[in-house]
Amino acid sequence: MTLFKRQVISITALVCAIVSAASAQQIYSSYSSYSTLKHQHIVTSQTDINRALVILPQALKKLNAPMLSNTQEQELFTITNHLFPNTTYSQINITAADYSQLIRQDNLIPMTHSPSWFQKLFKIPSHTEQRIIEHNNKSLGLLTITVQPVLNYQQLWKISTRTALTNLLIAIISSLLVYLICRKNFASLSRLTARARTIDNLNQAPLSIPNESDLAIIVRAFNKICAQLDANFKNQADEAMKLRQQAYLDTTSGLGNRSFFIHQLSSWLNESHKGGLGLIQTDLINECYQNEGFKEGDELVKTIATRLNEVLIFNDVTLARLSKDEFAILIPNISIEKLQLCSKSLVNVFNDLNTGTTTLNNNVAIGLVFNENKSTPSQILTQLDNALTQAKIMPHDAVFIIKDINNQITLGKQQWKSLLEEAISEDLFTYKFQPATLSNGANYHYEVFTAIKKNNNYYSAGMFLGAIEDLKIGSWFDRHVIVAIINKLNADRTSGPFAINITNSCINDPSFIRWLDNLLQKNPLLSSRLFFEIQEISCIRHTDATGILCSIIRKYEFGFGIDNYGRNFQSLTYLKELQPNYVKIDYVYTHQLNDQTKSTVLSSICRTAHSLNIKVIATRVETATQLERLSELFVGGYQGFITEKQPQPA
Repeated sequence: MTLFKRQVISITALVCAIVSAASAQQIYSSYSSYSTLKHQHIVTSQTDINRALVILPQALKKLNAPMLSNTQEQELFTITNHLFPNTTYSQINITAADYSQLIRQDNLIPMTHSPSWFQKLFKIPSHTEQRIIEHNNKSLGLLTITVQPVLNYQQLWKISTRTALTNLLIAIISSLLVYLICRKNFASLSRLTARARTIDNLNQAPLSIPNESDLAIIVRAFNKICAQLDANFKNQADEAMKLRQQAYLDTTSGLGNRSFFIHQLSSWLNESHKGGLGLIQTDLINECYQNEGFKEGDELVKTIATRLNEVLIFNDVTLARLSKDEFAILIPNISIEKLQLCSKSLVNVFNDLNTGTTTLNNNVAIGLVFNENKSTPSQILTQLDNALTQAKIMPHDAVFIIKDINNQITLGKQQWKSLLEEAISEDLFTYKFQPATLSNGANYHYEVFTAIKKNNNYYSAGMFLGAIEDLKIGSWFDRHVIVAIINKLNADRTSGPFAINITNSCINDPSFIRWLDNLLQKNPLLSSRLFFEIQEISCIRHTDATGILCSIIRKYEFGFGIDNYGRNFQSLTYLKELQPNYVKIDYVYTHQLNDQTKSTVLSSICRTAHSLNIKVIATRVETATQLERLSELFVGGYQGFITEKQPQPA
């Protein structure tokens, strides 16, 4: 319970107690006052009997026989009923002087004017009065009456209900005033509470200083803490970025270095191994260093890096500078046709930079390799070197492509599209689930890996994801997979949690965002059993669209994570804006942990996520030794071959 609610409830309870006490005191005063309700029937009966002692002697004096005739008896009943109404007097008895009974009247008086519990609460006894009827100092008889407190209860009930309603209205108005006053007085505290809930959000304006002196001290301290947290997180993120740059960045060009390229190459070969690679060597750089100096040479390197980044517009491209005059390119899931078009753009980059000291196409050599099957990094690099050698000896063309010749059936984009359409319509997809396990041994989720199985052919996601991205049909694929997994979760409440990867092309698809919004709204009970994984490149290149997608996932309390965390050299501050539940470290950082530089970088980027209470999961963990080393570096979970030995979901 909040302090505001507790204060309002406490003061309201106090007001209600005071009002209730005042009501009770007023009602009790009305009840116990001698001259009012408690004795009202006695006073009334005394007045009525005094009046009767004036009237009855005249009536009794006329009686001339010890036994009354019917007429006389009726006349006497009429007189007594007039003197003593049957609505309040339960008994009227008149006896003669010789003790013979003249009349006796018993009245049954219902007490329906007030509740029985009220009559039990306020006990008012009936009253019996006896008087001698005299005339000229001669006794004519004895009058006995019993009066009931009917009017007493009736008036006391009216007073009680009126008092209770009045005081209830006072209590309601007082409670409303208490609420409004407390709300005004606690406004500064409410703003402070709201900011505390979003303290993880970056770069928020400081809270205004309230007028209350005690709260002003707290707000100033809170603003100072928020500023320090922002500064510490930025410093931590900057430190992580600097460490990554020192280990994997070529400082002159701003591109990845040889070590970075080798690691990305290894990661790609283990994930999909389909795509294109390039090795570029140019004479322009050496000539510029020799003829114009180091400053101009460095500027030329930066210019080349900028132009290459502008030409290579693919989401997951890797671009690195391997040596003084060599650049390497890795483009996963690219087709051979696009790779050939890419080579022309790369040649144009260097032709535009031609200083005139070399002839057209002689200032650059580009070796390309198109790969579709399993290879090792050394085999690929050997092929790249061979392709570059062939490009150098080409008389008129600076590009040489080595195509991967194997027995596999190579599908074109339209063939992939047809296969995907068939797979969706006939549900040819198969699913494999790899557990992501926390350090305490509990399974955090199962990542969903999708493949197509048709006849005897098996097509893993790595084989057709490139075609999906090229054809911009990721929404087809993602919708089918998401619906399939949701149906599985609804059919078996013990299954999951599952993590589904979202393709990059879906991030900028408004129709997919609306569809997912509607789907998650209809399945709120699955929020704890379903995660979505977003590529880090989407968070960096499509920040706004990714933010919208994440906000929708968060709105319905589903979870999401960032895959390939730390792969790019941009700042990690996007973590504070998106607030994912977990991140999965890129494979570049999870192997060769004996290298102190790599361990330091890994520890730094993990600590950045750990400081925001974001779970850090290492991918491609294969050995117990690797797992033990990772546990020392702020890694809270792991996934890979070591977890595949666990039972798979049905």
